[in-house]
Amino acid sequence: MVSKELLGRAAESFGFEVDTLVFLSNSCNEVYRFSKNNQLCILRLSEKPPAYVEKIKAEVDWVYYLAQSGVHASLPIQTSDQQFVAVYREQNQCYIATAFHMASGRFFDKNNLWGPPIFNKWGETMGRMHLLTKSYKAADDAVQRDDWGTWNMDNPYLQQGRYHILLKKLKSLENTIASLPKDAQSYGLIHNDFHPYNFHINNDDITVFDFDDSIYGWFALDIAIAATHAVWWGSPAEDRKSKNEFAKRFLDEFLTGYFKHNDLDTYWVKQIPMFMDYRNICSYFWWLNSWDGDESRLSEFQQTAITQAINLIQSGQRFDGCDIQL
Repeated sequence: MVSKELLGRAAESFGFEVDTLVFLSNSCNEVYRFSKNNQLCILRLSEKPPAYVEKIKAEVDWVYYLAQSGVHASLPIQTSDQQFVAVYREQNQCYIATAFHMASGRFFDKNNLWGPPIFNKWGETMGRMHLLTKSYKAADDAVQRDDWGTWNMDNPYLQQGRYHILLKKLKSLENTIASLPKDAQSYGLIHNDFHPYNFHINNDDITVFDFDDSIYGWFALDIAIAATHAVWWGSPAEDRKSKNEFAKRFLDEFLTGYFKHNDLDTYWVKQIPMFMDYRNICSYFWWLNSWDGDESRLSEFQQTAITQAINLIQSGQRFDGCDIQL
């Protein structure tokens, strides 16, 4: 946790009372809610190397462009000196602060706030974003968000036994993806994590936030990430058949909304299940990449998930929800 002194500096930078801060989470970033001019806002503190400051500036510049162009995205807040980013040093660490208006509404609810109208609006929002990214010019052409890239996987514990089966699957999909063409109609700046816990729903509309994973990547990948998470958290049942059927229904609705704003060639639509398979295999390496080889440190859920994944890979099947035709 950052110090009270640093939080005070952030309050001064973004012009709010420090005693309105409420801690929300601490995973990739330290996140707080605060009040400014009777509006709820979000403060995000990222502990990153100084070289990453420009990357965050590039992120916020894109979010501001989208919001100003009509996308319902959490609007960035400027500092007192009209910057979107404030940088502080504390105990030889660099902290990068950003602030945003808090999205109105609430998270999805599988039982009450879920279904075709939301899927359609979700797709419509992403389609508008992809259309806008085609004409977006970064404020500083010298600094941009990163391009999609392969994982740098040098963990020796993943080079052997059943873990190597997972790694081979990842590398196989990475090789396929790396060979895909890139052009302005299929590749651009994408959210890269547009899942149901990164938007709020309010009166049948959605507001998207958390752009800190944004990269230059394929539009079909962005769609696939949304579909993958929709299946994980929103499928009506957990068996393979139900998940595959739900994935197809979800994408039919999502793409109907998407195509209201952006065109995507049939070739790329057909790649979505492959990109979904890729997102699934990546999920294992979010916690295995830095694993120390001690299986007792893996939870029962993780060990079961690994076993199930390996069984699917060895039988030549895709992950649940990905075995569909578009």
